[in-house]
Amino acid sequence: MANDFETLNQLYEVLLYKKKDIIAIQKKLGISGNANQMTNIEARRQKTLADSYELLLNLVEDIIPIQDDLSIDGNPILEEALQSNKASTDISYREIYNLLLYLEEDIITIQDELGIIGYSNQERAEEVDEKARAYLQKFEEFHGPLEDVPIVILQKYGEMGVNKIQFSGEILPLFPNLSPQQLHEIFVKNPSSTGQCLCLEQIS
Repeated sequence: MANDFETLNQLYEVLLYKKKDIIAIQKKLGISGNANQMTNIEARRQKTLADSYELLLNLVEDIIPIQDDLSIDGNPILEEALQSNKASTDISYREIYNLLLYLEEDIITIQDELGIIGYSNQERAEEVDEKARAYLQKFEEFHGPLEDVPIVILQKYGEMGVNKIQFSGEILPLFPNLSPQQLHEIFVKNPSSTGQCLCLEQIS
């Protein structure tokens, strides 16, 4: 494993995405992070387990005060790892991987609390958003201008039990994974109350 540079690079790349997740959280909360840290991390070329462990501990150090501010309990194993005097040369790939899973769970908990979507899930979220926009385009072609009054849209979201609209790492709005029928009810100004609309039959 120590000589498998591709695997080590992939591990490091995953940690970089977690760093981006934390930066997005810090921006959402108005917290100033270390602007040069990301540049220095990406400037490295050949990665080692020690590099990954160092980065992981840096991420844990970043996330703990966020959890404290939001009154969210983090995984105690991560805090123990941060406080441990274990040398980076003694860490194993399996240990780092397990810590990464704990870190990911903590990050997702914070993202859910703040209503944002992380970079790790960005591709999937954008696919959902792209599909929803395609549906809306079809609805507009069939019905004309769609509902564009924010308070009306939010009220309809609330009536469906959607309590929050999620945002990407760049704070871009993303539609939740709603069905075409739900999107139709939200954005078509005067939806038919008698059965399924013909436009829905065209996209089903």
